[in-house]
Amino acid sequence: MAVSLVGTPTSGNTAAGTSNTLVTTLPSGWAAGDVAVLVGHLSGGTLNMSTPAGWTPLPGSSWPVTEGSSSRMYAWSRVLQSGDSAPTIAINGAMTGGWSMTAFRDGSGVAQAATSTASGTAVTLPTLAGVGAGSALLAAAHVRVASGAIPTNLSPDAAYTEVVDQATGRITSSANLRMEAAYRLTSSAGSYGGDAVTSDVTGSMVGVLVEVASASQAYTGDATVSATATLGPGAGVTRPAAATLTGLASVSAAASRTTAAGVILPATATLAPAALRTTLASATLAATATLTSTAGAGRPAGALLDVTASLAAAGTIDRPAAVALHADVALAAGAAIEERVAATVAAIADLTASADEGGAGQPGVLAAFRARPQLAAGTATATLTATSAGGVLRPTVWP
Repeated sequence: MAVSLVGTPTSGNTAAGTSNTLVTTLPSGWAAGDVAVLVGHLSGGTLNMSTPAGWTPLPGSSWPVTEGSSSRMYAWSRVLQSGDSAPTIAINGAMTGGWSMTAFRDGSGVAQAATSTASGTAVTLPTLAGVGAGSALLAAAHVRVASGAIPTNLSPDAAYTEVVDQATGRITSSANLRMEAAYRLTSSAGSYGGDAVTSDVTGSMVGVLVEVASASQAYTGDATVSATATLGPGAGVTRPAAATLTGLASVSAAASRTTAAGVILPATATLAPAALRTTLASATLAATATLTSTAGAGRPAGALLDVTASLAAAGTIDRPAAVALHADVALAAGAAIEERVAATVAAIADLTASADEGGAGQPGVLAAFRARPQLAAGTATATLTATSAGGVLRPTVWP
């Protein structure tokens, strides 16, 4: 979802005097989760603005950013929370200054920011690389004049919509500031910036360009879910290439993980109840891996249950090709293997009570046994531990 402007941006300044505080107001219509950007403008070479509580200086610059000796800019951001009140900017002395605040909805936060300065009638905004589709770009700038005519206009590039344009009103023998803010929305990813903000009067200019990234932007490269990482209930990860769940990583109940290439579940990895794991290529459940109750694995190619692996009660594997049960592998009560071709029961493997080998039309008769598999060399016995429902018994040991 693309970022959008919230309500009406707000602004203020010291008017015809000076002050050591700037009392701000939040934009109209703001809500919890909106991303607000607060810009402070100051005329003064030795005085500073303090960061309001709960606000964070924008990345990419050391604040304040200064042109000449007395033209200074500060900028902060905050993800607004329920119950927030507008901050007050404190200055460590009475000075000429102003501020503007702009809020954006459906943003994840400030992704990047950069600044530029100039002496003259125009400041060129910096270039931001890697801006995402659906982001908002905020451009803010000011021009300071030490004395003389107060600038009457600051004009952003035509790609931007101006939302703030204000000026202090001190006598012309004193310093004054004109301040503006404008924004644009991006429809495609790429590099943005290099646009000019122009003034009708020469002065000391500072500009900042800020990207508020869309909350829906997705990473499309290869990903690794590392040890002990968890995808919680309802979470999903869709991967166009191979992904690896490393040791102890888990996909929890109702979470899904889909890939078009191979997936490896290493030793001790677990698919929890109702979890889904789908792949179009081969999968291996390594030593001690477990499919728990009601978990399912659907496989169009060969599957292997390795040493000591188990299918718990009600667990299923549907197989159009051969399944090999290796030494000490157990099928618990209620578990099923449906086979269309012969299966091999290896040394001391057991089929426990109520296990079903899908003998259609022949209740209780094991399909694998009907194929009369060979007992491996050195094997003592293979056993059926309970009488079948249909009362048809096979000898305990075949010749």
